[in-house]
Amino acid sequence: MANRNKPEDAWLLDAEVQTKIEGVKGRWEVSLVFIDTKDPKHILIHKIGDYRSKRLAEINATYMQRTAAKDVRGTQKVNKNDYNINNN
Repeated sequence: MANRNKPEDAWLLDAEVQTKIEGVKGRWEVSLVFIDTKDPKHILIHKIGDYRSKRLAEINATYMQRTAAKDVRGTQKVNKNDYNINNN
């Protein structure tokens, strides 16, 4: 059996979890976005599933986000200023 705990994936323990919902061919696709709190440019997007209505997708996205972000230290957050975004 393969080793499931890879050292290069340890950053996921400190990652902020966000959801992404987008319409694809009449279905609503839900993805979890893991953002490294130490290096905000290091992200991982994992597709969860697709749903027939946007409301179902939102419910499942919220549930999956809460489950993935459970941490005894509290919810991890990324500083929005780390992205160097120009709003002009």
